[in-house]
Amino acid sequence: MGSGMVTVGGVQFAGLREEKDRNTEKAERLIRQAAAAGAQIVLTPEAALTGLVGGDAERAMAEPIPGPSTERFGRLARELGVYVLVGFSERRDNDLYNAMAVLGPDGTLMGAMRKVHINRFETPGGWRNGSAFPVWRFTTPTGSMTAGIMICYDREVPESARMLMIGGADVIFNPLACHCPVADIHRCLLRTRAFENEVYVFMVNHAAPRENGHSFVVDYEGAIRRELGHDEGILLYDIDL
Repeated sequence: MGSGMVTVGGVQFAGLREEKDRNTEKAERLIRQAAAAGAQIVLTPEAALTGLVGGDAERAMAEPIPGPSTERFGRLARELGVYVLVGFSERRDNDLYNAMAVLGPDGTLMGAMRKVHINRFETPGGWRNGSAFPVWRFTTPTGSMTAGIMICYDREVPESARMLMIGGADVIFNPLACHCPVADIHRCLLRTRAFENEVYVFMVNHAAPRENGHSFVVDYEGAIRRELGHDEGILLYDIDL
């Protein structure tokens, strides 16, 4: 069980396709802003660095974990004293994975989550399915909690959130790269996942023009507590454990 208060920040920005250098610089700048605003854990959207293009272009931008991006964002996490969760494509044993790397405030690579459920729109992109829903303990000066990740389409499979809850998650992070957040059915999905598992769900999407933003946080009663618009911004929320 979590305790105290933990401030989480989501960086909503447009991770443009095949502009990895630009996206990496933008992510770093916004993570710094989120930390300056008080965030103790900072989350990017899904595939924030690569833009989720799929195929040969995605494979060319993919990298191993650990690798250059985990080293760069690990240094940033250590400098700022925050946890950083960053999304990009991983190349592992010649396979391609949609991954989120988790970096600790001491700069260490705590682990990675690889998207488990690949939907029919993504299948041609060549990604392989991940196989686990890990959780990690996040400890800050003001509180602590256990949290895990379900990437985009994972949220549409009820067992994803249930496995994270069974694993001890107080909070589920949901990075996206889609236009879904404004559709009622998708808003209901995340509200239901939070309510049925008695957890917070913290969702971060790409901003316009890549997608349409509307990142939001849902409490354990299924209520949307804070939401951004479609433009670039930082979603900041104090999670009361």
